[in-house]
Amino acid sequence: MGLSVTALTDEDNADLFGLNASDLQENVVIGRNKISGTLKYVSDYSSAFGGDLAHGNYIAIHAEVPDEEDVTITIKITNPVTLDADGNFVGRIADKSTQTITVVASKDGYNDVTKVYSLKGLNCLSE
Repeated sequence: MGLSVTALTDEDNADLFGLNASDLQENVVIGRNKISGTLKYVSDYSSAFGGDLAHGNYIAIHAEVPDEEDVTITIKITNPVTLDADGNFVGRIADKSTQTITVVASKDGYNDVTKVYSLKGLNCLSE
């Protein structure tokens, strides 16, 4: 089972709760075990996050297992989130030096596929 994880771009035309990928990030590259690039500062993302989580740096990624059906994909920065059919995820990055992103693909009859990414290569812009 081949798990693919990529950074979203404006070309993906993804619904990111009223923002485009370029509003959140630029030059984001997802490597074998690390993510690099720039996360922009968003002052009001209340369309996606509430309270103190509605401002800061956010990452937009897409995860899928090509040519497989009935696969469940979860992404965890703080708490695990199960992706819906579009495979898109937006998460808030509060501390790139201590946080990681873990992506798990599960399917009955197969071993889980897990990828863990360091965020230390990100440049998180401030206000």
